[in-house]
Amino acid sequence: MSTKSLFSKKNIESQQLDTHRGLLEELNLPPGLIAFIRKNSRNLQIGLICVVLVILSFVFYNYYSEMQEKKGASLLASGLQTEATDQRVYVLESVIRDYGRTDAARWAKLELAHLDYTEGRFAAAAAKYEEVLDALSADTSLVPLTRLNLAQSYEQADQYDQAITQYNILKKSPGFNNQAYLALGRIYMTKEDPGQARKAYEELLNSLDDDTLDPLLRSQVEAKLASLDAGKPVISSQPEENKE
Repeated sequence: MSTKSLFSKKNIESQQLDTHRGLLEELNLPPGLIAFIRKNSRNLQIGLICVVLVILSFVFYNYYSEMQEKKGASLLASGLQTEATDQRVYVLESVIRDYGRTDAARWAKLELAHLDYTEGRFAAAAAKYEEVLDALSADTSLVPLTRLNLAQSYEQADQYDQAITQYNILKKSPGFNNQAYLALGRIYMTKEDPGQARKAYEELLNSLDDDTLDPLLRSQVEAKLASLDAGKPVISSQPEENKE
């Protein structure tokens, strides 16, 4: 019986067919999937490149944003430490101009508004506070503080209707409601509207929790109501200095 030669034509052709097996076959993928991949290989490669580019762009953008935040914060700190008002304003405006999308720019706008307020430019301060407030998301803790500053600026600028609108919103914010009610009473007395002033003071008393009641605050409000009952002018304190 003759031995089959390794170099026979049939054996060589069989080995040549085996060389067509690629990685996809080695992975034991279904034939239909292998055919689909080979048919659409160019489109799949383009899609893969696009995915890689998107990922790289996202990583680069995060890195760029982080660097901008750091640079903006450093420049802001430099501006806040500057004693000369003109130089401080210049640095703060530089933060806003060069790093406008950062948290540092938001704080720079608030600091500029505070400077306007302390120097008696109440309308300018109100415009800046309103700009910052419009850019804040509703759930950030900075909203009520900025709204308080805005309301106080309107009040000092004698724009009482705008101030009342802001204080009415602010009285719904925990931690700021007492200030808002007191401010409303103060403004209504300035407008010579004792009925609305009484309403504000009574709402404040009704909102006080007996467990956390401030005796001094209660006595102050009761004194204001007693003055209204006696027909005497209520001594209204001015709003506290704007704080950030």
